[in-house]
Amino acid sequence: MGEFRIELEQFIDASREEIFKALTKNVGDWWEFCVAPKGISSFFTFDPVPGGKFIENWGENEGAVWGKVYYVHSPTEIRLFGHLGMQGAINSAYTYRLLEKDGGTLLQLSHTASGVIYEQWEQEHLEGWDYLLGTLLKNYVEKS
Repeated sequence: MGEFRIELEQFIDASREEIFKALTKNVGDWWEFCVAPKGISSFFTFDPVPGGKFIENWGENEGAVWGKVYYVHSPTEIRLFGHLGMQGAINSAYTYRLLEKDGGTLLQLSHTASGVIYEQWEQEHLEGWDYLLGTLLKNYVEKS
């Protein structure tokens, strides 16, 4: 049994509305990680409503749920729970908060996980979130 908690902040030169839209409606345009079997292409959908899902789809009736939405206050906060690519007996929850700051937005991420956690998962998720939010999302939104 184990657990981890990741807290990240990323300043993005864009409005909260633009970032919220990129995190939800346009997530497939910038999200790179996937769990689809090798050699199979996939695409992402995200329904930003309570009970909505963040899903990677491949094939007919095939895919993976990356998270399920349990709280939304658009465009300031969205909370999800889900495995985020981890397998096994895991409880994982993550929150995006969007705060107006200096003409842009401060994106705050909080991700906690507990259960059968492999030692390297915390570092892998920290590096993954940093890359996803600090490079991919930031570049996507600021260049749009």
